[in-house]
Amino acid sequence: MKKVIELKIYGHRLVVKSEEGEDYIRTVENYLNTKIEEVKENTKAVSTLDLALLAALNITGEVIKTKEMLERLGRRSEELAKRIDRRTV
Repeated sequence: MKKVIELKIYGHRLVVKSEEGEDYIRTVENYLNTKIEEVKENTKAVSTLDLALLAALNITGEVIKTKEMLERLGRRSEELAKRIDRRTV
């Protein structure tokens, strides 16, 4: 069942519906606010939209790098599993 949760993202009120627990949503909210603050400290952007977009770009880069790392780890674990299988058969 979806829950309605009110968030505050960089001072803006946002109401979302989610099946995730409130603790998880609050974690996401805090992460995004932290990323926006990081961008604000490291750029001359002053527009809220610009800060949000730059934070989104940074987070997207993190997601892509994490996916690539997981894919490499998955391939490596498959290789290791095959080696183990060859030695135990």
